[in-house]
Amino acid sequence: GSSSIPNFFHIMKRQFTETEWDVIKSMSNEWMQLDMFYRHWALKESFLKAIGVGIGFNLQRIEFNVSPLQLEIGKVYKETKMLLDGEKEEEWTFEETRLDDHHHVAVALGKQEGFIQKDSDVLSMEPNQQQFTLLTFEDLVASGIPIVPEDSSYWDNFCSKQESPVKESSHSR
Repeated sequence: GSSSIPNFFHIMKRQFTETEWDVIKSMSNEWMQLDMFYRHWALKESFLKAIGVGIGFNLQRIEFNVSPLQLEIGKVYKETKMLLDGEKEEEWTFEETRLDDHHHVAVALGKQEGFIQKDSDVLSMEPNQQQFTLLTFEDLVASGIPIVPEDSSYWDNFCSKQESPVKESSHSR
C-alpha cells in the first residue's frame, strides 16, 4: 500500500535494528533491498511463532546477522545467527530456504536435546523432493462437514450486499 519502497521502509523503520537496516540498504537496488527486507522479516516472524507471541513483541530486541548474503534456490542454510537483547543467542538455529526468486522460508528451531550438528551448514535438497504442497480451497474443504443445512436465501442475501460500506446520510434518520 505504500507509494514507494523507500516510503515502505520508512513506515517499517522501527521493526529492525540499525545493523539490519545497514544490511538491507547495502543491497545494490531497491528490489534487492526489498528482497533482503522480506528475508529479515521471515526470520523475525519465525522466531515469534516459535516462542508463541504476537507482533506486540518489540522486534528491535531481536537482530539477525544473515549469512550468507545470497541464498541459492533449493538449499537449506543454517548459518544465520540471532542476537536477543544484544546477546548472541546460541540455543536457536534458523533454517532458511529460498524457494524461488520471490519466496523465502525461515524456520526457527530452539535447542534440542541430543541434537547433533551436521558437518555442513548447507544441506542440498534432492531435486525431486517435494518441499511444499500447494493446496486449493477445494482441497482444504473436501473433508468438511456442514454444521447446518444449506440455506440458499442466506447466500442470496449475502451476495446482494454492496462490496464496500456506504456512508449513511444524516438526513435518512
